[in-house]
Amino acid sequence: MPVANIIVAIGFTFIHLSSKYLDFKRLSANQLTSFIGGISLAYVFFHLIPTVQSYQHDVMETFHVNATNASHLIYGSVLAGIVVFYFLELALKSTRFRLASKTIQSNGVFWGHIGAYFLYNFIIGVLLSDQRFETTFTALFYLLAIGLHFVTNDWVLRHHFQDLYDRYGLKLLAGAVLIGWFLGININIPHTVMGLMEAFVAGGLILNAIKDELPECRGNGLTSFMLGLISYTIILLAI
Repeated sequence: MPVANIIVAIGFTFIHLSSKYLDFKRLSANQLTSFIGGISLAYVFFHLIPTVQSYQHDVMETFHVNATNASHLIYGSVLAGIVVFYFLELALKSTRFRLASKTIQSNGVFWGHIGAYFLYNFIIGVLLSDQRFETTFTALFYLLAIGLHFVTNDWVLRHHFQDLYDRYGLKLLAGAVLIGWFLGININIPHTVMGLMEAFVAGGLILNAIKDELPECRGNGLTSFMLGLISYTIILLAI
């Protein structure tokens, strides 16, 4: 059992549980989320997309399709991740308006969103069980990219659901990664399934990065975004 994978799994849990205490006094929220957005998009396009494309041969053998149709299945999974989290975003916006007008209770909507993000984190945990890090630095950069993305998700969910999220949601999302990782190391999951799950996560990461983390055209957001994008791209190309 690789030690690096255990450290990353524990690191993800720690990041979730400590996210509410993070205080970046020198950075505005716009600067910080923009910087995280740059890192997230660099990670998606220079690591995740090439990785999911590498599953093409496995998909061809499993489903007995040609290379073109295998690519369709892979990128269809990416699209599915985008669509699922896009609908979640629409539901969140509708919920915020209806909660403000006191027309619905927040509990049912809250559990619906936590269920979706639990699945998202669970899949990341499963994928982590199959991850092979070439070096310790590679593991740390992976922890940084996904961990910062988790911080943004925490902020968004806490903004919408406040006490409910801190009482229940935060612990569930932190535990989801560990549960997925534990099941992944104890259950034999086909390589093709791993690839399609990773493609789904890539779609969710793309949508969330664009939705929550890309800068608005004000202040130093664009500078922070480009700094995150360029610096992490250089790192990914170097390792």
